[in-house]
Amino acid sequence: MLNAHALHAAGGRVTHHLGSIEQSIDESFARTASFLAYLPEARAAANLPMSIGHKALMRVLASLNAIAQAREEMVAAHVEFAETRSDLRLPETDLGGLVPCPTSGSIRAVAGAVV
Repeated sequence: MLNAHALHAAGGRVTHHLGSIEQSIDESFARTASFLAYLPEARAAANLPMSIGHKALMRVLASLNAIAQAREEMVAAHVEFAETRSDLRLPETDLGGLVPCPTSGSIRAVAGAVV
């Protein structure tokens, strides 16, 4: 038999960790995108040819794409956890969720896309 108190406590911890990870991913995405935008400005300000730092810029772009893919996986995980919460009949608000969970089809990455 399930211990309702332990179940609610575990659900709250899952929600806390999930929210923290989602926030970290979005912060990483924003910082990386900002850095990526700055690189051509820095090159131009230094009056350097485009070839200088191009490989590094492409690696930062690849890392941004990887962060976007990680974000997509966390959105999918969030949906799965919401389904589990529903299966366990735990109220969404009991776990600290003030914003509804995204639907499984609300965010999709394009395979092979470079952000």
